[in-house]
Amino acid sequence: MLTRTKAILLHHVRYSDSSLIAHFYTQEYGRLSVMVKGISSKRGSARFNYFQPLNIFNTELYYYENRELHNLKEMSLAYVPQRIYGDIHRTTVAMFISELLHNVIREQDVNKMLFDFIESSVISLDEMTAGISNFHLWFLVAFTDYAGIGPSHTEIENCFFDMLTGQFTQLRPMHPDFLDPESAASLNLLLHMPATEVASLRLSGKERTDLLTHLLKYYSLHLPGIRQMKSLQVLKDVFR
Repeated sequence: MLTRTKAILLHHVRYSDSSLIAHFYTQEYGRLSVMVKGISSKRGSARFNYFQPLNIFNTELYYYENRELHNLKEMSLAYVPQRIYGDIHRTTVAMFISELLHNVIREQDVNKMLFDFIESSVISLDEMTAGISNFHLWFLVAFTDYAGIGPSHTEIENCFFDMLTGQFTQLRPMHPDFLDPESAASLNLLLHMPATEVASLRLSGKERTDLLTHLLKYYSLHLPGIRQMKSLQVLKDVFR
């Protein structure tokens, strides 16, 4: 069936000299793997340059129900980023987020709210003028809701966060998987903070790295089988 849908690029791999397989999160069909042919031609080479992490496309593709691989007919950028790929900080964050989404989103179930969240996050990353160093932390926290592992904001002050139960607690957990009160307070702020306010979160490089490490540990505890993030070290180096 020939169909049209907006699609956000999560990952791609070269399949041959003239084709690649792109993994998209689409507005109408959820996650899809799509064969893209003809990238060895002059026109195709230009199209290959479009395949940057989190680029948002309008696509026309041949969708085959009950098949794992679909075929691209046409594509164009639905949103043209102005800053992401000219700024090492934004580029690194985009790579990290796309890898996270590629690792976590595994089913084809349609979730238009998730698509809208990812799309608006990409646009926020491109347009924001401050707070880029905290954006990946904000995204990790906001995405927990869509991943089904979201903790709830708390009114308790000076508390710990138990990563096993996903709850804030006044008592220090009897196991090592918890956030101390300072990190728990940052998490609590991020849970109800819009992307436009991430610059207000004041963190040192070490605090940012520690919170990132704990958030990824939280994901691994609640989403068994999630792969190690290859872009993690680059992210830490850029924002240390």
